Amino acid sequence: MNRNTLRTSAATVMAAVAFGVAAPAATAAEAPSTPAAQSTLSAPHARQLLASPEISAELGAEGRAAVAAVAAGTASAAEERGAASSAGKALIALIKKQGGAFFKKAVSAAKGGAASFKRWAENLPWYHPVRLLVAASGADVIDWVIRQITG
Repeated sequence: MNRNTLRTSAATVMAAVAFGVAAPAATAAEAPSTPAAQSTLSAPHARQLLASPEISAELGAEGRAAVAAVAAGTASAAEERGAASSAGKALIALIKKQGGAFFKKAVSAAKGGAASFKRWAENLPWYHPVRLLVAASGADVIDWVIRQITG
């Protein structure tokens, strides 16, 4: 190899590294960010919430309407936030309904973070309404619930 071949190869490698680093950074800069305070619920998660009678009963009339709008894909931004809030409140109500010892276990799992809380819920029986609601809730809803029960 001669000197020109080495320089050309080095320049090509440097350009590839620059584009490899710059392209994802540019894409990340262009992507819209959602504030952490705004929790939303996806349509598949909303359909799962409505499918369970125990969970649907905890949502209340307004909550069911907001979750149904999200499930149908016709929800406004305010209805999406309302549906997520209703799902979080239903999850807290279901946890409290199970008794004091159950609530304490949920709080101690929540203090370990979202992964710990999900792991705790996954260890419940497959038919348990709390497990079903945690599985149907999005990450934003679970984070909100964790802040509520640990704070």
